[in-house]
Amino acid sequence: MNGNETLHRRLTLLSLVLMAISGVLLVRLLSFQFRMNPEIKEQLETNAENRYHRTVEVLPTRGQIYDRNGHLLAANSFEYRIGISPNQVTDRQEVARELAPLVDMPEDQIYRLLQPDENGIFSPYVLLASVVSFDIGQQIADLEIDGILIEPIPTRLYPQGALTAQIVGFFAGAEDTKERRGYWGVEGYYQLLLAGQSKRITTSTIPVAEQNQNNISTVRDGIDLVLTIDRDLQYLAQDVLDRAVEQHGATGGTILIMNPRTGEILAIANSPTFDPADFSPENLELARNQAVSDMYEPGSVFKVVTMSIALEAGTHDLSWSYYDPGCFEAGGVNICNWDRVSHGNPSFAQVFIESLNTGTATIFKEMGRTLVYPMLREFGIGSPTGVDLEGESPGILVEPGDPNWNEAQFLNTSYGQGVSLTPLQMLCAVNAIANDGLMMQPHIVKARIDGIEVIETHPSASHRPISEQTAHTARDIMVQIVTDPNREMEFEFPGYAVAGKTGTAQIPTPYGYDPEASIATFVGFLPADDPVVSALIKLDRPAGYWGSKTAAPVFQELLERLVVLMEIPQDSQRFELVAQGGDPFEREY
Repeated sequence: MNGNETLHRRLTLLSLVLMAISGVLLVRLLSFQFRMNPEIKEQLETNAENRYHRTVEVLPTRGQIYDRNGHLLAANSFEYRIGISPNQVTDRQEVARELAPLVDMPEDQIYRLLQPDENGIFSPYVLLASVVSFDIGQQIADLEIDGILIEPIPTRLYPQGALTAQIVGFFAGAEDTKERRGYWGVEGYYQLLLAGQSKRITTSTIPVAEQNQNNISTVRDGIDLVLTIDRDLQYLAQDVLDRAVEQHGATGGTILIMNPRTGEILAIANSPTFDPADFSPENLELARNQAVSDMYEPGSVFKVVTMSIALEAGTHDLSWSYYDPGCFEAGGVNICNWDRVSHGNPSFAQVFIESLNTGTATIFKEMGRTLVYPMLREFGIGSPTGVDLEGESPGILVEPGDPNWNEAQFLNTSYGQGVSLTPLQMLCAVNAIANDGLMMQPHIVKARIDGIEVIETHPSASHRPISEQTAHTARDIMVQIVTDPNREMEFEFPGYAVAGKTGTAQIPTPYGYDPEASIATFVGFLPADDPVVSALIKLDRPAGYWGSKTAAPVFQELLERLVVLMEIPQDSQRFELVAQGGDPFEREY
């Protein structure tokens, strides 16, 4: 056998051995593939997936907020978180010089952050600013610095500023974008609808790979909200209130305007108000909406509720009268009229026209507590209205069985003392009288816009605390209150029939009632026979003390401008238009 044959045989043998080894390795590899420990297999697949794909959370666009006429009240914008990758920076000194004034950091500090550590290793990421404004973020992007990382953080703009801030609320939270949310007002109450739904999607890290855009398209953006608020009426209410607070030396106040027929809130003005661009602790204390959050003892305006439940119960009617001693003792305390003078034998209507505490207390005493409290509850006293604003208070109604209840407290409730309401609760109770006895659900969202779908909020009556007849009788007495020739009220509004009531409430302190301070209120609606607007004026600690001298003239000023803005004709013109078959209220409210 020559050398060539020997070499050939050896090569053949070697090939067979290699093929056998390859076969064994292939079988072994396949066995690893199909018989691998499930946990190890899952880990390997995860590592491969992480290498070529990444999972990110796509945030939705927050819903915007508009007034009833389309004026923008809350819009979307961005702030930015600024970071940098030092291992991608070439000219560190120049980069530090350019970024220092934009991120509000010393140039030498930025330069040190861009240096390697003691082992010569560069950090993959350095945070330069947790939050910068939209404009600063754009300026940094324009520098086109290698390694700069600009992360958008959604935020809100409030074009109307403080004017609607306590209605709309605000959007804020931790630096983590997922921790930001709405607080107070509409932003807080409708947080879930406004926020939308984010979605976690997986994208390829391979530049040439085709991205699946269908995942992004399924992110559910937030729903836009259209409010019942009218920006023009809101400006009017705030202007009237601010000047009234200054003129009467008050510490604050509220003006609330509603449509009693629908329960729509047209304007809420408070003083002091809130700046939505200022997140200082002192300013955030003012973010709540006092009209729905702050309770107060309403005083004599509450007598319209006493009047209504007495008429509805049938225990009293217009023929009823009593002897007024000016003051009398009950439950261990003196109950006195505002002037501490006897008014003879006043009729039922005169009790409310002359605002006699002895009269309302006598009415409650004759009705009895078992009849009074359920009827007060029917008027919503001591319960939240359910308005769609975050932060509503329920008020306080002390009832039998409560440790604080006693006979004196029961009788005091008849004239608005010892019971606490929010301004919204008080106006909603009056609205039941204006709306023929029906209590409408107060609301501030007129419509929701979900893409191309518009979902209107339909006005709804929650219940009927009094009959239509009772409401009309109470309404007529309220008209007499503002037209009585013997009144000492500073209110004149010729051409319109207005139903109203003043109130001067004492302010409770830990040591009893403050003898030198009051909360003055006026509440009313017009036109009295066919109301389209109701309003409440509240002034805190006015220098003039009495509601008839402070809140009443403010109510008059509000109405003088309100009827022009809302295009409400005088009664004579309105009756003439109706007789001719026309609509006196062409403007939609």
